[in-house]
Amino acid sequence: MAYAILYVAFAAVTGWLVREHPAPLLGAAKFTDDAWYVLLFKIGGLLVVPLAAMRWRGYRIRDLTPVWPAGASGLVAPAIAFALGCVLNVPYLGRLSAALGSSSPARVGVVLLAGSLVPLLAAAVPEELYFRALLQTRLERVAGRAVAWVGTAVLFTAWHLPTRFLLADGVEGHAGDLGSVLLGTGVPVLLVGLVFGWLWDRYRSPALLVALHWGIDLLPAIASFAGVVR
Repeated sequence: MAYAILYVAFAAVTGWLVREHPAPLLGAAKFTDDAWYVLLFKIGGLLVVPLAAMRWRGYRIRDLTPVWPAGASGLVAPAIAFALGCVLNVPYLGRLSAALGSSSPARVGVVLLAGSLVPLLAAAVPEELYFRALLQTRLERVAGRAVAWVGTAVLFTAWHLPTRFLLADGVEGHAGDLGSVLLGTGVPVLLVGLVFGWLWDRYRSPALLVALHWGIDLLPAIASFAGVVR
């Protein structure tokens, strides 16, 4: 709980760094693909620190989930979840085709590689590791399933808001306009957090949640590296 609240403050610091000293990875269009945001805030803050804390306390990654079916049967549900996540952002395909239609094969390859790896390593894996597998699970032990489900979703939403308040300009809201940020970012992220929390409560599968999260973020990330904004 303490780290989740601290992470909200860290989001404000990160937003300031991105605004004052922007360092977009490979010229990405979205601030969520800035080096400060990806490397320091997401990979550092939500992946490296929690994994180090787990190791320090004697836990391993496989301690986060019950036994998941091995082999092909264990891949079916994550594959379906990934496909469903991608379907949500199919409208990006037209703009991506237009943006990359005249690009060299090398540029297309770089855009596809970066747009695939960044949402996996900087969003899907760290966010599901910390907020669902770690935070929600620990809150259940002390406050029960309902409080853990809703509380985790609220904290998951909270860290999205400072960076959008400082930087957003589009469907996620407009910088400096709290109302638009709450409506454009807060409401949809809260709904997503509740859905993901329910899936964790029901299935206890990091692979399922990571696959769904990755699918949702994949096309917007590729679009960002292609210079397409929404």
